[in-house]
Amino acid sequence: MQHLSINGHDLTLKDVISVARSRQRVELSPESFRLTARCRSVVDILVHNNIPVYGLTTGFGSKRNVFIDREDTKTLQHNLIMSHASGIGTPLPEDVIRAALLLRANALARGHSGIRTILLEKIIALLNLDIFPWVPDQGSVSASGDLAPLSHIALVLVGDPGGKIYNPEKLDRTNNSDYVEAPSENDFIPSTAENLKKYYGYEAVQLEAKEGLALTNGVQVTCAMGLINAWDTISLVKHADLSCALSLEALKGIPAAFDSAIARARPYRGQTESASNIRELIENSFVLSIPLNTAILTRAQNLISDSLSLVSDAQNISKLKQIGAQLNEILQDPMSSLAVMEEQNEVQKGFFSAGDSQTLSLREKIKPIQIQVQKLIQQILAPGEETPKISHLRENLVIISEMLEKAVPKIPSVQNDYSFRCASQVHGAVRNTLQHVIELLIIEANSSTDNPLIFPPDGPEDLKAYKTSLSIEKCRKAVLSGGNFHGEPIALPMDYLTLAVSELGSISERRIAKIIDGKHNNGLPSLLINKSGLNSGFMIPQYTAASLVSENKSLAYPASADSIPTCENTEDHVSMGLIAARKTRTVIKNTTKIIAIELLVAFQGLHFRKPFLSKLGKGTQKIFDEMQNTDGIEFVERDRILAPLISKVLELVENRTLLNKIHYLD
Repeated sequence: MQHLSINGHDLTLKDVISVARSRQRVELSPESFRLTARCRSVVDILVHNNIPVYGLTTGFGSKRNVFIDREDTKTLQHNLIMSHASGIGTPLPEDVIRAALLLRANALARGHSGIRTILLEKIIALLNLDIFPWVPDQGSVSASGDLAPLSHIALVLVGDPGGKIYNPEKLDRTNNSDYVEAPSENDFIPSTAENLKKYYGYEAVQLEAKEGLALTNGVQVTCAMGLINAWDTISLVKHADLSCALSLEALKGIPAAFDSAIARARPYRGQTESASNIRELIENSFVLSIPLNTAILTRAQNLISDSLSLVSDAQNISKLKQIGAQLNEILQDPMSSLAVMEEQNEVQKGFFSAGDSQTLSLREKIKPIQIQVQKLIQQILAPGEETPKISHLRENLVIISEMLEKAVPKIPSVQNDYSFRCASQVHGAVRNTLQHVIELLIIEANSSTDNPLIFPPDGPEDLKAYKTSLSIEKCRKAVLSGGNFHGEPIALPMDYLTLAVSELGSISERRIAKIIDGKHNNGLPSLLINKSGLNSGFMIPQYTAASLVSENKSLAYPASADSIPTCENTEDHVSMGLIAARKTRTVIKNTTKIIAIELLVAFQGLHFRKPFLSKLGKGTQKIFDEMQNTDGIEFVERDRILAPLISKVLELVENRTLLNKIHYLD
């Protein structure tokens, strides 16, 4: 794989993911070396002349007015990273740490941090040698930067035994794309200079003036997690469109809501993309292209079969069997009828009216069966002995009569409920949020964020001549103290993204609830199972989704709304950005599970739309077939343990297996 050259200015989201998850190698641009060396010249002069400059020759934070002699500047920097390495909690995954290393190097490569070029090279070496530092996920307020997490990384850079690296003996590097997603603290070993040299050939470096501060000032861990969150959300919103399309077919919904004219009338980019995705996924769906509700007819057919045991005389048994056979003919006929209509370009594509030819033709075919059922009901109502069987039979026939009336409704439904009809608006709003968040994260990824920042004065191109041209006064003026390390520009977007993704899960759960609800699922059996009552079917997967949605709601409260002063009230406003990013990550994982449940529920529901299981939409057919052909995913005939099925679908989502079948989604 070609090396990624970084210069502090043009890092992209794909670049970050390629380094974080695919182990792309990194190199520094020649310009970064040049700018870093010039900037370091300014630091060297200030330190050599004992000029009081924050972080170079003074203490940190509330100790900013404590002067540090130049002989102690190295100790000052090492003390900084040791004292600040105070994190606690679960180790962050390897992709986040790799992304953070890349971002830190990229920020320093801009040439405003005053470090030596060798330190920049050492950060790159950690990436290219696949050294994975132990960094606990709690302890950052993301204000003066991610001080604790970045300090744990810095300990590894200098070979401090208080730092930790992942034990290389536990790594399998045969597949270069695998990364350690859920490391255990027990899998790490001390980052001694000996271990680093023995296992990786890495030579530790000793920090000099300004370098400990440069390594820890900035929110690169927060930004790293934010970028990975954004990348995973790109996949998630596509899966949401996909699950919605599959659910729309299962529900036999109205596709008009996704018409391009509606999107053009409110031209948000996200809504346009989502509506386009769903339209393409359901294109040419037979389920949505014919007014006949085959799920209702199938249920009527099953009820007729169940009623045979309630009839004692041969004549009525024969009549019931005849009705069942006629229903079967109608269930098989749509395939040939629709093929003819398709050739004649008369398929309605989900737009039905009481007077269109398809509706009238199908109602005419069902009408004789309705008459036969009514005659049987009247016969049973005639005076005679009332027995439990007769009563039960009469109830069944009344239900069958109602089903036949609904199988091709006189007044077709004109619109779906909000969770379907407004899906592109909600999914689109999430996409809009995501686009905004990515724009902000990319700005952060290409910024200088430590304090103070150094803006070297102009001078000769030659480094030796440049150093000679510098005066103490020029160097003093080149140093500016500010607050680019503050994490608010990332904390707010992370809270925004958390809220957006939680809404994606919320509307998905509503579609799940709709599909399993026998009163609102357009003819599908209650709980998506035959003989519900005896069977609980898909009752509890909806509970699971509901619990995840509720958990997401509790996580959607903004972390950035809180601030606790730190450092003896010197740092009196902080962002809590890493907390926000961690919450976003959890909500993404929860919502991924909800989407997986929706896909499974829609998959189950579609099996009741026979005989159209091979005539779904252009995209939904591929998804259905992939699920159908996956070991461990199957139609549920009667109650069984559903957790393994959910896990199998979740695996397809997490591995992007389903998305890989649909290459054209926006």
